[in-house]
Amino acid sequence: MEPSAYRSLAFLFSLGTLPIACGPKGGGNTTDGTTDPTDGTTDPTGGTTDGTSTTTTTTTGEPTTGPTTGGGSETAGADPACAAYVAYYLKCNADTAGGLEAEAYAYCAMMRMRVGTIFGATCLAAQDALFECLGNSPCDQEGACEDEFSASAQCYPDAGELCVAFAAKQEECYGMPLPSYAAGMCQYYINARAYYDGPPCGSAVEEWYACLLDLPCPEFEMQTGCDELKAAFDLACDNP
Repeated sequence: MEPSAYRSLAFLFSLGTLPIACGPKGGGNTTDGTTDPTDGTTDPTGGTTDGTSTTTTTTTGEPTTGPTTGGGSETAGADPACAAYVAYYLKCNADTAGGLEAEAYAYCAMMRMRVGTIFGATCLAAQDALFECLGNSPCDQEGACEDEFSASAQCYPDAGELCVAFAAKQEECYGMPLPSYAAGMCQYYINARAYYDGPPCGSAVEEWYACLLDLPCPEFEMQTGCDELKAAFDLACDNP
């Protein structure tokens, strides 16, 4: 890969990780942390398609396989996707999952809320399709729901105008095409920061990115020239 390509991808993927666990039993939308499209090198699209593993974690170490705490919730009227998820979880963890049905439903509901809020309706539908496929699959079926895993793991939010422009600015300044998910990754980062650190954090990210867009390419690449907004971003997101 050309040095400019490395710089562009580094600019695309950055900033530490936030906990996000959206996939059951070794898959689903397991974006590797929350990466700010301003530097770093992590490609977030990697995922596993092993539907039979018993433990899977994101880069933050948060489990994505099922309930880990007590405090279950009502299961009556649960979403069909969660019913399928819980059936699969209980079936494939029969030795350890006894009595955890309510907790499994609560965990699934939490995952669906996160996906719907951060990734949007399209990705939630992909996640639900994965859950429903797993619910109809044997635990030991190699490659079960591979297409559904892939669709969920590679799903990103629909990008707003800011992130579309941000990806275009990157291409302009680095003189090369970016991955097709670049704008979606930008939107994912903004949505996730707002979800985890609060709306003021999400707004601060947007204001900083909007300022960066107006910079000449050398300053854009170095992230200089918007220092006050960067400081406001740090304050809003590190002290929600």
